[in-house]
This record gives sequence, structure tokens and C-alpha cells, in this order.
Amino acid sequence: MSAIKAGLIGSPLGHSMSPYIHERIMEASGIYGTYELYEITPEELPKYAPILMRDLTGFNVTIPHKVSILPFLDDTAPMVKEYGAANTVCGKVGYNTDVDGFLSCNIPMKDKKVLLLGAGGVARMMAIEALKAGADLSIWARSSEKALALVTECKEKGYEKVAVAEAPEEGAFDTVLNGTPCGMWPNVHDVAPHLSALKKDGTFFDTIYNPCPTKSCMQVRSNGGTAVSGLKMLLNQAIAAEKIWAPDGHFDDERLSEILPDVRNKLWEKNPIKIVFTGFMGAGKTSIGRRIASDMKVPFTDLDERIEMIAGCPITEIFRKDGEETFRRMEHDVLKAVLDGHGSEVISLGGGVLTNEENRKLLSGSKALVIYLQADADTIWERVKDDTTRPLLQAADKETAYKNMRARLESREESYMAGSDVVVSAVGEKEEVFDRVKKLLLP
Repeated sequence: MSAIKAGLIGSPLGHSMSPYIHERIMEASGIYGTYELYEITPEELPKYAPILMRDLTGFNVTIPHKVSILPFLDDTAPMVKEYGAANTVCGKVGYNTDVDGFLSCNIPMKDKKVLLLGAGGVARMMAIEALKAGADLSIWARSSEKALALVTECKEKGYEKVAVAEAPEEGAFDTVLNGTPCGMWPNVHDVAPHLSALKKDGTFFDTIYNPCPTKSCMQVRSNGGTAVSGLKMLLNQAIAAEKIWAPDGHFDDERLSEILPDVRNKLWEKNPIKIVFTGFMGAGKTSIGRRIASDMKVPFTDLDERIEMIAGCPITEIFRKDGEETFRRMEHDVLKAVLDGHGSEVISLGGGVLTNEENRKLLSGSKALVIYLQADADTIWERVKDDTTRPLLQAADKETAYKNMRARLESREESYMAGSDVVVSAVGEKEEVFDRVKKLLLP
């Protein structure tokens, strides 16, 4: 097999994951070659497009060239003709592997009630593929005119089961497809509009892959539904392009699927995000946080341990000498420093952090997704009743300690809910809870 020379054209390309993804695909498939970025402005495209077609085996095309590349091509695949855009070129032939990437995610659409969010380029592709699959499709967009235009276009193509969704009804849809930018890094706290329209056991597909997973995906998973990240589409459209450039490659599905977690970790390197665990004492924030950090190959910080290191004494000593108010001020300052730190990270918060409104504001204004590990008072008590080091358990007897603990938990519940992006049950064995969290964070 001869070596291939490929790349990506577009502008801007500063945060592109394509070189890493294609290098990993080539390595896994026994393909020899290189993949480079070619930042080309619209004004430069007429000059460089013919040169790249001559000198490269092929290249990917991203914004703003997916349509403007078409006049330079000698031929196009049927999907390009259908969608009016190309994202892959081989020789002088244009292809659209975005479709391959989307379809490879196996989103249930046949005979399903499907809600499509958005009416842009990627939404247009998903709309037509959903209708081809036999979906009963509703389209919502911030611009009702754009939604109507897409519905009209679909009907002109012969599809009848499509309509504008003015106000999607809660729990009415089997599948929701997000073609909007809601939740894209750095706006990690945003969620897809009308996410509540998805049934509890429905399927959500998010074209957004940065961060991975998005808050929308996490919320769907925590509610018992299935969520598929756009990162899978990104990887699979790249695999489809490599198959066009190097048809003799050995494309083993099992080996290629192993790339996905690594791509997510690389994404976290380029676009840092914090995963933060909150909840009452004994919920498992530290033990689960450490394991998740190890799993994701990022640093872990326990906020209480960081405070003790800075103070040079245990938290119980800070409470005894200086009181809770002094401790809470220190807690706020240390939290700010940790959130301002460079790189992705998993963080475990002390049980009282979110009771401070300023702390909640810090988190909501940061690139941090907060997971609330929620457990009832009896579950917590069984885990902590014999731990005499916890300041909140200091009482004359265990009955009083339990009552005090229960009252404190109830008083904090509203703060935990207000300051969190997603809630996960912390009831059950540690392994069960860890599995819930791990599934929540799947790429």
C-alpha cells in the first residue's frame, strides 16, 4: 500500500482535532501517510484548491468551504448532490462523510417520533436521513421561518411526515436530534432547547462533541435515557474519509472503537474542563472522584485536602480554633484558585461548598460541570456514623448526631440542586455508584 498524503482545509483551524484523529485511524488500520492542517481563507481558496487536489491524495473540508469547494470538483457523490455540501475530496471528486458519521451512530428513527432541533446545514442532513428512515419528524428552530423553510424543502422532496414544532410537548418524542450549538465549549452549562420533550427512555443525539459529554448528554443519561455524543460522529466520518483515500486499509471495527476514549481525553487536553463532584458527607465524592480522574487520565483535587495542606492542620482544627465562618472564607478562596487552574481536572468539593451563593456563582461562571451525588439521610448515616473526625457529627450521643446530620442534609438539598448540572443517585454499593457516574461520562 502506497503512502497517502491528506489534510484539512478551512478557517480557523486552531482547535482542530483532525490530525490526531486521522493519525490514530491510520495507525490502527495499517495506513502509511500524513495528515496536516491547511488554513485557507475564502479569498485564498481559488488559488490553493487546484494545488491541493494535485498534490494530496485527498483532504477534508470544513467551514467555510463545504459549499464553495464544489465548483472546483469534476464530480460529486450522490450525497453531495443531495445536501449541496462536500466535506471530503479525493482527487477531484467530492464526498459527504458527515452522513456516514451520523448513520454509523445507529440512532433509532424508523417509525419513531423524532424532534430535530435546529435548521442549519447539519440539521438539514439529519432531517432528510430521519425521513428516509421512516420517522415522523418535527422540526424546531429559534427562527420559525428557517424551520418552515426546511419543512417545505423536505416536502418538496416527497416527504410528508414532517412539520414545524412550535412548542414541543414534554415527553412526546422517542428521539431528539440536536443540531444547535447549545452546550458547546466554552458555554458548557447550556443545554439543548426542549430537552424535556424526550421520553425518559428515549434517545438523544448531540452533534456537539466539545465538551464530551455535553451537559445535555449527561442529563439524559442520568434520567435513564440513551445519549450519543457528536464525538462518535466526528470519529466515524473521519474513518469514512480514510476508507475513500485508502480503500486497501485494514479497518477493524474493534480496534477503531478503542480510539474514541483517547480522542475524548485529547479533546480535554486542548479544551480544558473541570468535572466537579458535590454532595453531602459520605456520598462518595472523593473515592469516586479519584477513580474517575484515573480513568480519564486527568489530575484529581480534593478541596478539603487542599485546604488542610494550605492551612497546615486538619479541618476539625480550623473549626475548633477559628470557627466555621473562617473556614468557609478559606474554602471559597481555594475553590477559586482550583477553578482558575490550567488543564482539565476532577474535583471533589466539601459538603458545604454549595451553601455559599458566591461559590455557586464561581462554578456557574466556570468551565466546570457539577455532578451532585445524591443520597438519603439513612444511607449517609450508615456510612459515616462511626467517623469521629467529621465536625458535623460532634454531639453528645449518636441519636443527636443523626438528627443534626439529617437536619443539615435537608437544609442543604436546595443548594445542591441549584448549584449542580446533573444529579446521580449515590445510593447503593460503591461499585454501583461508580458505574452510574462512568456511564454518565462516556464519550
